Amino acid sequence: MMKKAIFLDRDGVINTKGEEYYIYKKEDFKLNDGVISALTWFISKGYILIVVTNQGGIAKGLYTREDVEELHEFMADLLKVHGVFLTAVYYCPHHPDIEPCECRKPGTLFFEEAIKKYSISRSESWMIGDSDSDIEAAQRAGLKSVKIPTNGNMMELIVKKGIIK
Repeated sequence: MMKKAIFLDRDGVINTKGEEYYIYKKEDFKLNDGVISALTWFISKGYILIVVTNQGGIAKGLYTREDVEELHEFMADLLKVHGVFLTAVYYCPHHPDIEPCECRKPGTLFFEEAIKKYSISRSESWMIGDSDSDIEAAQRAGLKSVKIPTNGNMMELIVKKGIIK
């Protein structure tokens, strides 16, 4: 049976993107308003949750893969406390100025991998992002998409407006 999924960008969508452009430390990681309630609602509607994030600071040498993986473990644990379970977290460690790749959004490699691995229905799945590259990746992968303002309240902007059913 095909599953439906909500693909989510991380910085600016799940957590606050502030003065620090690159978020890789636990102390800089703060959930945006409405995230827990929106993700809980998506799960109640039968969606699985998959994070797809560009982390070009790795290629730039600003932080390491281990830093990102530790932060993702922290994020997953923080969400679990609220009953929100992530099916997967994909991150692109590349930066286009340093090494081109297919996994960095708007590339679709991670979307294709997740769709195949988790038997995801493209027509019933969504990408929620705050950048044009998030939306372009969704379109290229055949997913519906919603662009929200950076650090926007997902519950107010998507769920309460009935955009995703």
